[in-house]
Amino acid sequence: MNNFHEQAMSFVYQQVLHRLQGFLERTERIALQLLIQRLQVAAGGMERLAQFRVMVVLEGGRECAYTLALLRAAQLSIAGRHPETFILRVAILHQPRLTPRVLERIQAQCDELFLYDDHRVELLSVDDNGVRRLDKHLVGTRKPSARARIMMLMSGHLTRGDARGTFFYADLLARAKLFSSAFEWGQRADAVIDRRPPTHLGTYMAWIQRVASQRGHAGQPANRDDLQASVRLCSFLDDDYKEVLCLPPNDQPYRPLADGKNITVLNIFDSLFTDIDMFNSRLLTYLNGSVALNDLDIEEPQVAVVVLAAHLQGLRAACEQSLTYSAGVELYWQQAVTQYLPNERLKGHLIKLLGAAFNTPRRIDKLRLITAQYLDELHGVSEVQLSCFMYSPFINEGQNLEFFLRNCYPDKLQFINEYHQMMMDKPLSTPVDVTWLEQISGLPLSSLQVLYRMQHVKFREDNSLMTSLWASDPHKQPWTLP
Repeated sequence: MNNFHEQAMSFVYQQVLHRLQGFLERTERIALQLLIQRLQVAAGGMERLAQFRVMVVLEGGRECAYTLALLRAAQLSIAGRHPETFILRVAILHQPRLTPRVLERIQAQCDELFLYDDHRVELLSVDDNGVRRLDKHLVGTRKPSARARIMMLMSGHLTRGDARGTFFYADLLARAKLFSSAFEWGQRADAVIDRRPPTHLGTYMAWIQRVASQRGHAGQPANRDDLQASVRLCSFLDDDYKEVLCLPPNDQPYRPLADGKNITVLNIFDSLFTDIDMFNSRLLTYLNGSVALNDLDIEEPQVAVVVLAAHLQGLRAACEQSLTYSAGVELYWQQAVTQYLPNERLKGHLIKLLGAAFNTPRRIDKLRLITAQYLDELHGVSEVQLSCFMYSPFINEGQNLEFFLRNCYPDKLQFINEYHQMMMDKPLSTPVDVTWLEQISGLPLSSLQVLYRMQHVKFREDNSLMTSLWASDPHKQPWTLP
């Protein structure tokens, strides 16, 4: 029975490989062979390939889907010619942007590639509670994380809605612990797949190392290629970030990377993405669907990055610059297209196409609605709460509170003294409803009181953690607030 089952599954895997190969163009077939050669060399030869464990992180985007498909094709191609093949560890890191629909998309890809029940594949779901195997029948439901929402909103207040500071830094630092837990799960992985351009990872590691050194963390690696040390420093900075915001650390301990063992990085950018059209790839269309920008698949990670930045620029224009939301978004398109050239892989193409697809006030209004719905699902926040942090009314002992109330909520101006007293945690002479402040900010009173004692981030001037991250950020935008 077991032998019959193995034969049946072997036939199934052959069919999967045949199907994948049928979608590959000539350049992609060459790329697949280069990938196979690189995996064999990294393993130390064909005879050691069966014990070679390769980890890839999935985020739900097109580039991730393409990487997974090629790795699966490589795994099955080797298995078709040799008795053994490498072990593929697929890590799904649960962060706010992993919405139920994104998870369902990933599960569908895994199902199409027959990754479930293959002993040569480790499908891992990783969150703050630990690591578990991904269940193919898992229903994609979740509630927005309260802590992630608080961190995002507080970051927005501190930076007055800087896109990188609001949405990116906290998520980046939090990924370190999730990555460590996945890499060390069970038997430690031997290598991690890097699908970005060769200089990307080194640039980011140098950034983290520089910031960690400025924050007084010992053990700064002299080698910018030391990923193991960089991930560890990143986890330290994650703790620092939560401490700055007076938030508790993770409820569950994570599994740190083993001491003295650097991580082998397999950069496969040149063998996968050099000549690949991410919008018209037959393989991607089969596995991930086609691209229809007019429908705005905002859950595509790269689309989300672009659209969220445009959204904040639109809100800033409406709040601070006496412009319309659509004028702010149009300004973003004009500035972004000079920052990300069309030949800069997926992101550059997306900016150009999104700018063309959403280029009128009516279309931009549609963009605004979709983005607002996305953020509501992602973090449980409203546009009112995002607009609130554009004014940063609670920072620096409520310096901008009067201006904020006068411009946005003049009927509440009469309670300004009571609001200040609440921020200072002083007894109130006259009762006042605290729930209104919590509703328009999206933050509990305890977090508002923390902000009240903090200073607005002055980029290029102060020595805060946020400033350190921003100052060395390799991808900060030229239109970021000074």
